[in-house]
Amino acid sequence: MKILAVANQKGGVGKSTLTVHLAYAALEAGLRVLLVDMDKQGSLSLTFPANGEAAPGLQASKLYDAEPNGEQPQTITDKLAIIRADNGLLSIDKAENQVIRRPGVALRRFAQDFDLCLIDTPPLLGVRLMASLAASDFVVTPVSVGLYELAGVADLMQTIHVVRTQGFNPRLRHVGILPMKTNNRSTEERQALAALRERYGAAILPEVLPERAPVRKAIAKRRPVWVATKGDGHLKAAREWRAACESVLGRIGK
Repeated sequence: MKILAVANQKGGVGKSTLTVHLAYAALEAGLRVLLVDMDKQGSLSLTFPANGEAAPGLQASKLYDAEPNGEQPQTITDKLAIIRADNGLLSIDKAENQVIRRPGVALRRFAQDFDLCLIDTPPLLGVRLMASLAASDFVVTPVSVGLYELAGVADLMQTIHVVRTQGFNPRLRHVGILPMKTNNRSTEERQALAALRERYGAAILPEVLPERAPVRKAIAKRRPVWVATKGDGHLKAAREWRAACESVLGRIGK
């Protein structure tokens, strides 16, 4: 099982939307997928509701316990399971740093049961984000292109550097920065994207995901944007999102 964190400490950049679509793409490729919702907002959990017969299963805050409690992730289908966000996550960021390594240990218990684990991280720098990075083999960074959003990229890159160099997770690889919610008609955004590419070079993925209404509609219907396409705008969104998801999964060997 390879573990991929979708991380940016800035909210509203599309982390959950990207995580969801990566899950859809991985499932379509025949992979067994484990989802971990570290964000108390629970967008990932909302997208994949439980079926009527499923037990609640292991909750995200329990990944920080000193000893595993033996609970299993909640089964959604034969190839999909989830560890849901819960209220206990609110107290985790007040915990001591020694809990940072615990989720990685806990998740490795399921390494034989899944091919890919996707972690949707919280929109803040703190213990949960650090723990998600410490648990992961890879991290991808979705960013929306604006002054405030771009200012936070440097902070996240520094956090990734700390996780790599301070003994938390030297194997962590940064897949890259994925520009999202872009507006090609905005001169300011085109300039900001150009500046981002100039500063971070090859770390910026070649794929770009513009703001498109069909993506929001697809999320509302709990399905990938490339399903049941209607109209040119929807087809464009479908091609963009499928290409981006396949690129990210390809870069982690999936």
